[in-house]
Amino acid sequence: MSRQPLFLLEHHYRGHHPLATLLYLFSPHRWRLAGSAFFFVIKYAPVWATPIIFADVVNIVSERSSTPLQRLWIDGLILFLLLVQNMPTHMAHIRLMSESVRRVEAELRCALIRRLQQLSMGYIQNAHSGALQAKLLRDVEAVQGLCSQIINLFFCGSISILLAVGMTAHKEPRLLLFYLVAAPIAVALVRVFRGPMIDRNRDYREQVERMSARFMEMINLLPVTRAHGLEAVEIDQMEGQLTQVRQHGLRLDMLNALFGSCTWVFSQLMQLICLLVTGYLAWQGQIRAGDVVLYNSFFSMIVGSINGIVDGLPAMTRGFESVRSIGEILENPDIERNEGKAAVSAVQGRFEFRDVTFSYPNAQHPSLRDFSLTVEAGQTVAVVGESGSGKSTLMSLVIGFRRPDRGQILLDGQDMETLDLRQYRRHLAVVPQQTVLFSGSIRDNITYGLPEVPEAKLQEVLRMARINEFLDDLPDGLDTEIGEHGGKLSGGQRQRIAIARALIRDPHVIILDEATSALDVISEKLVQEAITELVRGRTTFIVAHRLSTIRNASRVLVLRDGTLVESGCHEDLIRAGGEFAKLRNFQL
Repeated sequence: MSRQPLFLLEHHYRGHHPLATLLYLFSPHRWRLAGSAFFFVIKYAPVWATPIIFADVVNIVSERSSTPLQRLWIDGLILFLLLVQNMPTHMAHIRLMSESVRRVEAELRCALIRRLQQLSMGYIQNAHSGALQAKLLRDVEAVQGLCSQIINLFFCGSISILLAVGMTAHKEPRLLLFYLVAAPIAVALVRVFRGPMIDRNRDYREQVERMSARFMEMINLLPVTRAHGLEAVEIDQMEGQLTQVRQHGLRLDMLNALFGSCTWVFSQLMQLICLLVTGYLAWQGQIRAGDVVLYNSFFSMIVGSINGIVDGLPAMTRGFESVRSIGEILENPDIERNEGKAAVSAVQGRFEFRDVTFSYPNAQHPSLRDFSLTVEAGQTVAVVGESGSGKSTLMSLVIGFRRPDRGQILLDGQDMETLDLRQYRRHLAVVPQQTVLFSGSIRDNITYGLPEVPEAKLQEVLRMARINEFLDDLPDGLDTEIGEHGGKLSGGQRQRIAIARALIRDPHVIILDEATSALDVISEKLVQEAITELVRGRTTFIVAHRLSTIRNASRVLVLRDGTLVESGCHEDLIRAGGEFAKLRNFQL
């Protein structure tokens, strides 16, 4: 599959100019589309030839005294050959068109996935996963439908209209009056309905995204909902969201129905007038009887083509709105830019924070204010404080998910703003409080992202992370499938797998976000032993709520309202009787 490089999509994707965007997306496939168009013209020939042959047959029958019967058999043979060739040429047309459309569909999804991997964590954390999923699935599918509509309806309709108008202009120019009258009215109808259709499609799309996001929240909240007997409350909330989708969908459907009805009635009235006028001209002897069939067939072809385009307009409007929706991701400038920055081939683990200040968007106060600190390579630094004191913000800055609004963070003497953070993170491991595992085996989760891991190294990691203590109890050992999010394992087992995942990468910097807070006493002891193995000789930042777990930290930092208020070793801070001592007394 050919791939559009992401930087090209960045520079050329224009959500508010969907047609130009589609032309760009299809530009690598223009030769396939040209071949598809060629076979389309051939395979559609029976539709265009049938009115001419039918008209000739009527003329042969009505003027039999002056017309040889041989013409009837010739007409039949021509139409037979045109009908038979439809099958292979139709298959060739669909093969080339579908290959182009499906490739663009896959390329769009790949571009969205690549962009999501580059967007800042601030954007990802604020976005609803359900809305992102709707863009990746529903919106791309709508764009694929839009492409098919444009190719099938517009291309087919345009050729049909041009052929019918050309033949009519050649044989009976007076009848072009019908086309000259019908076209402006059809255009006027489209212009009247186009604005409301765009607005209602946008409203409907936004409601579907909200519903998808709310549904994902409902799935994640199921244990809480069931545990507290709140099923009825959750059902009521979801029904309210579904009602909004239904109401917006109904408004959109009614507008589409009104639009379709108006265009159908108008086209049928015009066809009736055409039939009466051509019948009158034939009665007067100004045209032949077969020409009545010919011109009405041509007019019917034009009306059918226009109706097809008009009927496809709602789907095309949805597609154009989906192009804009996808643009919200592909055109989003909030990305982590690493191109052209200094490579990070090795990390010692020395950090220096110089007057670092960081504020979240729309926040009234900074989450971290004038923070200064030097952490030597190999030190273990514990960070404590009340909720909202800035602990998570500090960890996000260390990982590089956030950038300081003011001040500098130096890694081994280099400003992190100048470093390729993707390469830096290859030397870093994070063990979060809520372990993130995926469906697959224990082996797959531990070796995630690593192409080959020597068995000896894997066994050593299993021993260090205390995984061997429960591995023998599992049906397939290391290859046991753990279910979605590791649901078949206990909390302590999941946490030890996360530690093993960190150990096997041999990181130089480790972030531990209270890795034992949700565990029972026995599991906590085992996980703490694994953590001791993990942090040995590595620069480690620990976010701690249980202060008993950080006795061996090189330094303890106490944060309050984004400010560093105390710093020192565990025992010194206890003796000082300050903020840390108060926090510890609350837990005794």
